[in-house]
Amino acid sequence: MRLRILALVALVSLAGCASDRLRQRTINHGAALPELQYQQVLNNLALFAANPAALPWHINLREGTTQITDSATVGAVVELGPPSKTLPQLFGSRTAVAQWGGSPVINPLELRLLRIAYRRAFGSPEMPSPDLLDELAHELKNEAAINTDLRDESELFYGYQAKGRPDYASFDAEVVTANDESFAGRGGPKSPLARDVSRQVALVERELGMIGPGWFRVGRKRDVPKSACYVGRSCDFWVWVPPEGREALTQFTLTTMRLSTLIKEIQTLITPGSVKFSPGDRP
Repeated sequence: MRLRILALVALVSLAGCASDRLRQRTINHGAALPELQYQQVLNNLALFAANPAALPWHINLREGTTQITDSATVGAVVELGPPSKTLPQLFGSRTAVAQWGGSPVINPLELRLLRIAYRRAFGSPEMPSPDLLDELAHELKNEAAINTDLRDESELFYGYQAKGRPDYASFDAEVVTANDESFAGRGGPKSPLARDVSRQVALVERELGMIGPGWFRVGRKRDVPKSACYVGRSCDFWVWVPPEGREALTQFTLTTMRLSTLIKEIQTLITPGSVKFSPGDRP
């Protein structure tokens, strides 16, 4: 009877404690995400301080898991004696798991844009070349979601533009579509898809153009102030952000997050019969 009471008390206390602990660990786990984003940016800045021609790295953090598992075991040790004795025993354990799923950026186009962003943070005037912007535009074109609004707008656009034109050759020469080799920077009437992609490319250019130097410091380990909250390192180069540069750090981090997710990954689904297909495939 005493063992049963001890086991019941242990299970009840563990259940309540586990709930509180899980709640706290979930909050702490979520709060660590901004720090991880800042840290990879700072380490990349230190990498470019050591080597201006470096290739940046970036990991997109995705699914997070927070889990706590409690277990309790009740037993007894019996001494045969004489006289015989029964010594109750209670064993408990807790397993805590907190993890993030990561996806490294391996797309060359995204890495080239990230490289420009980090070089601009060091004062370089470099911007994407027209060829790079054309390549980006065609990548974004292939990922555009065709919705009802875009389809209806396209029908109205092509119907209106076709009026008053004697043949297709004149129509094709004047109207800019997403199938043209270069369309993001061209003037003239643009199709709805070309207009939407051009908007996205212009946004990338604008965000890159807003990146400037002067909001972080570079030095050796001995130069880093003890009060520095945000510090990155690569080889013997250290980067830290003074209080007046924290807003710029946040904006730069948001820009790198956007640049690293421009190109969506191709998702492949596997049916129970092991037949592979990608969403959008036609039979």
